[in-house]
Amino acid sequence: DLLFPKLCFGCNKIGTYLCSSCYSKVVFTTTPICPVCEKPSPFGFTHSKCKTQFSIDGMTVLGDYSGVLRKMIHFLKYKNVFSLGETLIDLFATQLSLWFPKFDFITSIPLHQSRFLERGYNQAAILAKILCLKNNWQYDENVLIRRLPTIPQMSISDNKTRRKNIKGAFILKESVNVENKIIGVVDDVATTGATIFETSKVSKQHGAKMVWGIVLARKFSLNT
Repeated sequence: DLLFPKLCFGCNKIGTYLCSSCYSKVVFTTTPICPVCEKPSPFGFTHSKCKTQFSIDGMTVLGDYSGVLRKMIHFLKYKNVFSLGETLIDLFATQLSLWFPKFDFITSIPLHQSRFLERGYNQAAILAKILCLKNNWQYDENVLIRRLPTIPQMSISDNKTRRKNIKGAFILKESVNVENKIIGVVDDVATTGATIFETSKVSKQHGAKMVWGIVLARKFSLNT
């Protein structure tokens, strides 16, 4: 802390990653939306008209992927600032209206082995572990396997290509039983939601009862 003190990501104030003044600038999700059509929906449930056999049941989103929240996620994801994970998860605790199902366990979006070796860590797993510790939830990282080295979704501009890029990327680990389970899937950012939707598809094809997305930020309005 003496050599590399914490600096606010909004204003560079020493001592914290997010000061009270910059906290007020975070664009939190005040109106939960359906993860598919992005229209208002209680608690973030998927509208009945938007659901398919294997679709995600709902998604909790902390805030908009912009400003200081975007900068913090970027540094966690690409700059090895692991201690940011706790600050970001603590932001969930400030939003007392957030609602979650009664999970059997929580997992996270896996990285392909080549990407993991390149980066050295999985930021979604870091977030999921902290979230579970703070909420006394069960965490299981070894649920999904990313079998295809896909192009990063954020680098793709159109929705159709995003869905095609991630299709078939995940498989369920052979030893895992998800039948009749209520599963929470954690990721740092969702745009179209294609990645987390694909994990729901795989889980439900193997009998999962409910799959709920938990993401820090979402870049909205791609479906409008």
